[in-house]
Amino acid sequence: MRAVAGPNRAQYSSRESLQSEIDRHSEALSRFAELALQGGLEAPVCTLVLRSAESLPAIALANMRDILAAAGIRARAVLTKANPEQQLHSFFGTLAALSPDTELGELVRWARHPRLMDAHEQAVYGPELCWTGDAIRRDADKRNALALFETGPDAIIRGSHAFKALWAASDPLPGHLLDARASAGRPCADNRAKDAPPAAMTPPTEGWPLLRH
Repeated sequence: MRAVAGPNRAQYSSRESLQSEIDRHSEALSRFAELALQGGLEAPVCTLVLRSAESLPAIALANMRDILAAAGIRARAVLTKANPEQQLHSFFGTLAALSPDTELGELVRWARHPRLMDAHEQAVYGPELCWTGDAIRRDADKRNALALFETGPDAIIRGSHAFKALWAASDPLPGHLLDARASAGRPCADNRAKDAPPAAMTPPTEGWPLLRH
């Protein structure tokens, strides 16, 4: 008799892998918060280059929002997709909650030009860790499944320079989307931050990258 894994088992395995990577991003943010609370960092900022508000670092940022806010950590992001709108508003709510005295337009930009699609998803988590994901231009079913967490000053410098270059090459988001700042106080934004792990079991559109250590 030959045993064949059914779709439920495959789906569970994929969800487990997804949650594992979200946890890795959350751990990186937790370490960043620890360093900030020790008082050794000046104006700590997490920078993100993401395909969309459904990307795994965006989910982890929502999970850790209260901890990051308590540590005085802010976040800035470059997105290549200005949809889906509900997730976009929730992500904006997280950014606004971390920087309540800053205009939302100063925290997020839109890399909508096709030539910017060659960039890789990336997150710089303080002075110790930089995450690099797959090239943004690849379709979900054609992506290289490797993602890299790097430590050391060289990785941080590369990540910081890449973010600055992409930010400069990106455009402001349309005003009607930036009105999502108000969603920071809505239940949907709060629930996503607190209950993101169960919600994260819905696969993001960009696929499920694995980890390479």
